[in-house]
Amino acid sequence: MEPRRKRRKRREERVGGNAFMDTVRAAFIRWVALEKWREVEDLRTTLGIDLSRAIEEAGQFPGRGRYEPLWAARWKAEVRPEVTGMDAGSLFQAIEKAVVAAVDEEEAERKARGDPQLDEDPEYKAFVDGALESLLREGGGTLGTG
Repeated sequence: MEPRRKRRKRREERVGGNAFMDTVRAAFIRWVALEKWREVEDLRTTLGIDLSRAIEEAGQFPGRGRYEPLWAARWKAEVRPEVTGMDAGSLFQAIEKAVVAAVDEEEAERKARGDPQLDEDPEYKAFVDGALESLLREGGGTLGTG
């Protein structure tokens, strides 16, 4: 007779540990980077602002609350015209790099201060809720019933 596996082990095999939350974190980073890239591009095309000024204008993060200075500093360090070049791909790559670093720094700062984790942040929760709603709509509400 084969020994019984622990229930926890089966769950980890089934859901891959925290694979879902790791995916959500990566998707959140991509979403924030895309939003900022669109903001820069909108400033350039709609208002006719040059790249340097558009990057400067987009470097504000009021939704990050007390962590805004971390985000703004990372933005200034990573997203500069001399680094990004003029093409959209290079600009997005620099923005995404800045967002990854800002998220890492915010998570470390939250931990040091004893603040709730990033996944308790209202913007993060709104992103997850919106993505899950969309996924459920696409799946016809059948997720988890198969």
